[in-house]
Amino acid sequence: MYVPKELVPIYAKEVVKVADILTPNQYEAELLTGMKIASEEDAVRVIDHFHKEGVKIVVLSSTDLGSDDELISFASIATDGKHEMYRITIPCIRDTFTGTGDLFAALFLAWTSKTDNNVKVSLEKTQASLQAVLKRTMEHAKSVAPSGAKLYPRYLELRLVQSMDIFLSPPEMCKASRIR
Repeated sequence: MYVPKELVPIYAKEVVKVADILTPNQYEAELLTGMKIASEEDAVRVIDHFHKEGVKIVVLSSTDLGSDDELISFASIATDGKHEMYRITIPCIRDTFTGTGDLFAALFLAWTSKTDNNVKVSLEKTQASLQAVLKRTMEHAKSVAPSGAKLYPRYLELRLVQSMDIFLSPPEMCKASRIR
C-alpha cells in the first residue's frame, strides 16, 4: 500500500466518484470495492460498480484470471448509458518491478487522449508498450547483473528513457476482444 490504510475508505467513497479514468490492478479494485475477483463475471461486476459510481473509463490493468503464463486486463467505457468493454491477454513476467502501475496509468491516459477515448486501441497500445518496456528492462537487468545472480530491484528499474521509441510507436503484439 502506498497510502495509509485509513485512507482506503476515503478513496473508495469519495475519490472514486470524482475520477474520470480509473486504472486499478486486481488487488486495488478488490480493496476499493470490497468485492473479490475470481472470474471474468466478477471483473465485469467490479467494473460496473465503478461505472455506477460515476467513473467514465475503468481499466483493470492486470488480473490473475489468466493462466500461469498470462494475465488478463479489462477496459470499459460508459457513455450515454452504453458500455463498451474489452479484454486482453498479456504475458506474465514473474518478477518484481516498481512503477508499472504508474507507467500503465500514464500510458493509458496518453493513448486515450490521442485516440479520442478509444479504449480498445488505448488498451492495446498501453499493454504493448508496457510489455516491451518490461522486456527491455529484463534484458538490461540480465546483462548487468552478475552471472546467475538474483535480479534484485536495483537491476529491475524500468528503462523509461531508453524506451522512448516504444512509447512513440509500440509494437503490435496485444489484441483486445470486445466482451460487451
